[in-house]
Amino acid sequence: MRSLMVVLGVLGALGSGAQGRNENELRKVRRLLDQGKVYPALRRCDGLMTRDMAKAPVLLLRAEAHARVRSHPAALEDARAAIAGGLDEPGVQQAWFWTGMAWLGLQQGDSALHAYQRATPGPERDLRTAMALSLTGRCPEAVILYDALIAGHESTAALRERGACLAAAGDTARARADLDRAIALDPRDPVNWNSRGFHRWALHGDHVRALADYAQAIKLNPNYTYAINNRGYSRLKLGQVDKARRDVQLAGRRNADNPYVDHNRGLIALAEGDSVRACGAFRQAVAKGGTPLYGSELDELLRTCPPPVRPDGTTVPGAPPSTPNAPTKAPARNAPGGRNAP
Repeated sequence: MRSLMVVLGVLGALGSGAQGRNENELRKVRRLLDQGKVYPALRRCDGLMTRDMAKAPVLLLRAEAHARVRSHPAALEDARAAIAGGLDEPGVQQAWFWTGMAWLGLQQGDSALHAYQRATPGPERDLRTAMALSLTGRCPEAVILYDALIAGHESTAALRERGACLAAAGDTARARADLDRAIALDPRDPVNWNSRGFHRWALHGDHVRALADYAQAIKLNPNYTYAINNRGYSRLKLGQVDKARRDVQLAGRRNADNPYVDHNRGLIALAEGDSVRACGAFRQAVAKGGTPLYGSELDELLRTCPPPVRPDGTTVPGAPPSTPNAPTKAPARNAPGGRNAP
């Protein structure tokens, strides 16, 4: 009997030690994420998934990491698995937040709103909820949340996103004030420059000024694919087809999930007289979530495309409209990304 008790004691000590080591590894991942070292955090998470330990906490951290590098389908997959894996209630709320972030990145505002209703309450959730409302065309509701966030603290992100929302709603004067103020508060943030370039200038046809803002965003972050893609769009509108092609190709290599890249690829193909290639690119944009920030342009372009052809030579109905309705299933791991200014 005493031998059995000794063995049990040793096993318990070993189990306790293993649990302590695993918890220490989770803390290391948390520190890496807090330090902005997302790819090292991802690698550690992948290693921990091979260990004999509870997987739900690892999946939660990996969902955050994937969302922060805009691998939105992977973030969605991990967050869902974490929720199903038996997290405690605070952990479940965090997983719902990253689920919402993934849907928001996938341009699926309705699904994002559904997730944020279950997420941890706080200013960050309110900001993302407002962004999801903006994406679904509910700007008046979004502005109420932005106003509350800005009243409590002059949040640069809330100012920038409110400006984008107001621009989409046609309130150009207030939009310009917000976008300019966001840059004044934080001129080192490339997102502020990209957003102003897109929402203040490009959407109103002033592509020369848009290019100046994109240039500043790219100077601050040379790997900022959304600004690179936006620069390609504005260059195309200015007739600079070769430069536009280089920008859009570069953005596509670095972020193949962005439907706005496919949209712009299609526009470049049209400029080159290749309507077949253009229609294929437009359908790819729809498959990746559509391009609602371009208004109805994608739907109008698709209406000029002939129906796609099956391998047997028969035609199928045209591509569905590029509306950001919530799909019933998660997209494939290589499906879309994109957010605010594309």
